[in-house]
Amino acid sequence: MNIEKRISELLYEHDCVIVPQLGGFVANYAPAKIHPTQHIFTPPSKNIVFNKNLTNNDGLLANHVARNENTDYPKALKYVADFVDITHAQLKKGVKVKLDEVGSLFLDVERNIQFEPATTNYLLDVFGLTQFQSPAIKRGNISKRIEKEFKDRSAIPAEKKKINIKRYIALAIAMPLIFGMIWIPLKTDLLKNINYSNLNPFSSKEISKNNNENSVKSITPVAISKDTVNHTIPKTAENPLQPVTVTMIDNVADVVKADTTKVVMNSLVNNADFKFHLVTGCFQIQENAINFVKTLNQQNLDAAIIGQNKDGLYMVSCGNYATRKEAYNQLDQLHKIKPDAWLYKN
Repeated sequence: MNIEKRISELLYEHDCVIVPQLGGFVANYAPAKIHPTQHIFTPPSKNIVFNKNLTNNDGLLANHVARNENTDYPKALKYVADFVDITHAQLKKGVKVKLDEVGSLFLDVERNIQFEPATTNYLLDVFGLTQFQSPAIKRGNISKRIEKEFKDRSAIPAEKKKINIKRYIALAIAMPLIFGMIWIPLKTDLLKNINYSNLNPFSSKEISKNNNENSVKSITPVAISKDTVNHTIPKTAENPLQPVTVTMIDNVADVVKADTTKVVMNSLVNNADFKFHLVTGCFQIQENAINFVKTLNQQNLDAAIIGQNKDGLYMVSCGNYATRKEAYNQLDQLHKIKPDAWLYKN
């Protein structure tokens, strides 16, 4: 009966195989190793050790023997016991008992059982991998490699050095100039008065206006109807601005383009008593402001262009008042129709 073969088979699947009254063979995982001098690469494995104190029968070995030898469990236990008796007798005689693929058992000078494992790798995850030896990598002296690199490198021509110097000088001169061109406009008012809308080639031209910076530009509000009529808006409490004459025609664009048409706005300066205005819109282009006045008039709102703000936008107002309280009261009512309306103080 080849009991050592059954022990070896169990070690592939179990980490501990106990031989009753002899000891237990324990498998421990060992990672891959590289020998520092022999340059031998060893894959991961299971290291087998022997523990003489594990003598209690757990039934693992006997069941495996009974299953593979087509016998019952009591007979398998007898086979294992016979194997143990033979092993002990050989050890007492000083014989080294060899277990195939597992290792060897022997007694030391103190009559203790010692175990020498075989080279079998019981780790199934690395099945087929064997240890191998790779020759050491020979590296040359670093000083010799540096010396060789300098010898192989060609010298830089003198003209090329001059070109590089000139390029650096030009870059050093250009950098302060570029920095000044960017920094000065940002720190001064050079960019504040630029009208960026004039840079758009697709925007329509505005009506010519007085460019005097100290004067307030004024154009009379224009209301529109289908028939050409002249209508004077009276000065009332709801319309505190100066009475203005409104010319109404079908095509607003014709009013903007005609040279003989005079569009006069209510000047903020001339209405100094009415400092609070309910602004419903601001426009860069005057034609858009006129069209907005037309829309508000169609909604039964007394709208007018009251002038331009500091940014040059035409402001359309639906009411002008002398006190802030009165303006706020009317603003609450106006918000029901125009939620975007806001209070402007002259």
